[in-house]
Amino acid sequence: MVSSYTEESPFVSLLGQPARTKLLAAFVSERGRDLNVSYVADLAGVARSTVYDNLDDLQELGVVEHTRDVGGSPMYQLNENNEIAEELVRLEGVTLNRLFEMDEE
Repeated sequence: MVSSYTEESPFVSLLGQPARTKLLAAFVSERGRDLNVSYVADLAGVARSTVYDNLDDLQELGVVEHTRDVGGSPMYQLNENNEIAEELVRLEGVTLNRLFEMDEE
């Protein structure tokens, strides 16, 4: 069976399932702050196991980085020096502006 193009798309590698999109949104919304897995899960509305399932991929892409450990708990944040993360922040702003414009119409 031949896989569809979308399965090999860079967007699928980055965004994956809807849960990963929620995780990325959580990291973007809290950029500049260290977040533990429980807080990320709460922000994204997903289970902690979902955060753990996606963290390795997001770190491998360089979008999220492990910053430190607090009380034995690893902390993560959006890697603002990463080109993909920079574009996610930009895309969030463009999308918010467009949604705001739509509300005004």
